[in-house]
Amino acid sequence: MSAAHRRALLALDAAQLHAGYADRSICPIEVTEAVLAAAQQAQDRYRAVTSINANDGRRAAAESAARWRAGTPLSKLDGVPMTFKDSFNIRGLPRWHGSAVNEGAIAEIDAAPVRRAREAGIVIAAKTSMPDYGLLMSGLSSHSGIVRNPWDIRTNPAGSSAGAAACLACGVAPLALGTDMVGSVRLPAAACGLASIHATQGRVAYDPPGNYRGAGPMARSVGDVAALLEVVGQYDPADHFALPGKFQDDGEPAGRLDGIPIGVLTQLSYGDPVDLPTSRAVTSQAELLAALGADIIPLQDLDVTQEDYEAVTWTMVHKGLAELYAAPASRRGLVQSDIGQMCDVALGHTALFMDRLSKRLSAAAVRLERQFAPFDYILSPALPVRAFSAEAISPNPALGAMSHMGFACWFNQLARPAGTVAVMQAGTGECPISVQVAGRRFNDAGVLQMLRLLEKARNFAIDFPLLDTSIKL
Repeated sequence: MSAAHRRALLALDAAQLHAGYADRSICPIEVTEAVLAAAQQAQDRYRAVTSINANDGRRAAAESAARWRAGTPLSKLDGVPMTFKDSFNIRGLPRWHGSAVNEGAIAEIDAAPVRRAREAGIVIAAKTSMPDYGLLMSGLSSHSGIVRNPWDIRTNPAGSSAGAAACLACGVAPLALGTDMVGSVRLPAAACGLASIHATQGRVAYDPPGNYRGAGPMARSVGDVAALLEVVGQYDPADHFALPGKFQDDGEPAGRLDGIPIGVLTQLSYGDPVDLPTSRAVTSQAELLAALGADIIPLQDLDVTQEDYEAVTWTMVHKGLAELYAAPASRRGLVQSDIGQMCDVALGHTALFMDRLSKRLSAAAVRLERQFAPFDYILSPALPVRAFSAEAISPNPALGAMSHMGFACWFNQLARPAGTVAVMQAGTGECPISVQVAGRRFNDAGVLQMLRLLEKARNFAIDFPLLDTSIKL
């Protein structure tokens, strides 16, 4: 297979692969070979991959090819390659959870979303890089090193689903599953020009269970995000927080939005200031929605305080603190240095301090629900800046590690769905600018319809920085 043909295969999205498999113009085996080669390059160039699932992936691709020949595919994603973030257990592959502190224990079982993917015939190609325990919105990891953005290796793919986003941008599979506690799917998607969604909390069953983070589909198109959510967005008894039933996509949006109330947020008093291109992108999309009949209502800020944001930060840090201190003392010093410093501070927190944080977050959530009640959707940036340094923990480290989470993090606290889509060109060869759309709880389909509408309205195709895959495994 020529490098040009491999690159052409990497450019196809899941819907195009489905069509090619159906008419037999392409085969899951050749697509998987191209993706496995790309995964190796993504590891070498961008530090975006932690494990390549070569043997199991090839077996799954061969089984898929046989089903397509027999006319019995398991789903519309049968034979489509996919990556999973290193936070997921995948049978037979090591799990570091982003940290050199961990020893990469081989998983004996699949996590719930992995089981759903296998049931649909999806080919699991690789596991992707992340910061230690998912505690940075950046690509810095003591296990993987500095994860870089394929659009410009001097820049950060954001995090914590850093490798997932980098892999999608350079062509390592058209689908990825990340995780999201305070924006860890949406921030990398925005930094890499991708579509994504953090669905209503509990929509994607996750084990071990937790009510503080969820799994989120990522892809190069909104349609692929929706297709993946249909697969992984199902109840599983392994997660007692999981919602009943399964997600069903509503398809294309209506042509008009007459009377639909949409709040528009362009700036925050917290964290990194929104750069001008990002602000213009949000404003332009608000104007588009208004032209379609939506009732656009500007929001000046969120009804939360600096202390509320700090409560989000420390609550998240404590999730990683427990894992760090479960490791032998001799290995704890291997943790990424910024995360280690945050954990050192968190170790001094008292039970009373943590109880007050919990109450503060609950009170903030009540105020925000009251603020958002009039709106069916909220339009905002996902990431306040277009890009930041690959070596940095955040756009402005002086503002802290979480200075760029402000637009994303509260929808996790409210268990509401929120997604991203690229809407505006930045410049030749540059990553396009994205916006975030959030909706009411349980209205995942509505959020995806709004994202589809914005995607359909943009007047350009994204020329992703795909790998040439000239090497072979």
